[in-house]
Amino acid sequence: MTRSSLVAFTTFTLALAPAAWADLITRITPEAERVALVDGKATVRFTVSGRNTPGDCGVWVEYGDQGSPDTRIIGDREGPLPREFAHTFTRPGQFTVTAVGKRVKTTNGCEGQASAVVTVVEAARDRGRGPAAAASCPPGWALREGSFDRRTGAFTCLPAYPQQRMECGPGLRYFERDGTLGCRVRGQGKRD
Repeated sequence: MTRSSLVAFTTFTLALAPAAWADLITRITPEAERVALVDGKATVRFTVSGRNTPGDCGVWVEYGDQGSPDTRIIGDREGPLPREFAHTFTRPGQFTVTAVGKRVKTTNGCEGQASAVVTVVEAARDRGRGPAAAASCPPGWALREGSFDRRTGAFTCLPAYPQQRMECGPGLRYFERDGTLGCRVRGQGKRD
C-alpha cells in the first residue's frame, strides 16, 4: 500500500468512526425541579454533563413542550461538557427534558442520553390581588407538605430524601428523620 493510499484509507476510516470516540452524555440536571409561571413564563437552566473525549459531537436538548430543541456541538470547537442550556416554559405541566446525542450539521452525535422531569405550576394568587411568592425550593430541597400559605406566600423547604436508599452495612439499618438520614445499629432508635 502506498503512502497516499494509507493516508486516504486512514482519513476515510476516521471520518466514519468518530462516534466511537464521542463524548458520553450521562446526566441532565435542572436548576429546580418545580417552578412557577411568572407573567406566563418560567425560565429554567439545565446542565448537561458526562464524559469528555477529544473531538466534537452533537447534542440535542428536547424540552417536552413541543418547542424547538436546542442543538449544540460539544467538544474542541465550542467547549466540552458540562454545558448549560436555558429554556422558557409558557404553560403549566410536567415536562420530560431529554439530552440526546444526535447529528448537528455535519457533526456526528454524542453517545448516550439523559432525562429529567420539571414541573411547571401556575403562580399562586393572593385573593385576587396579584401573585404571591412562588413556592419553589432550590435543588436538593422539597416543599414541606402543608407549609405553603396561600394568603402570604410563605412556605418551608426541607432537604429532599434520595429516591433510592443508601446501602447500610451488616447489622445496620437505614433511617430518615427530621431532615437527616443515615445508617444506625439495629436495635437503636424508635423502630427496628
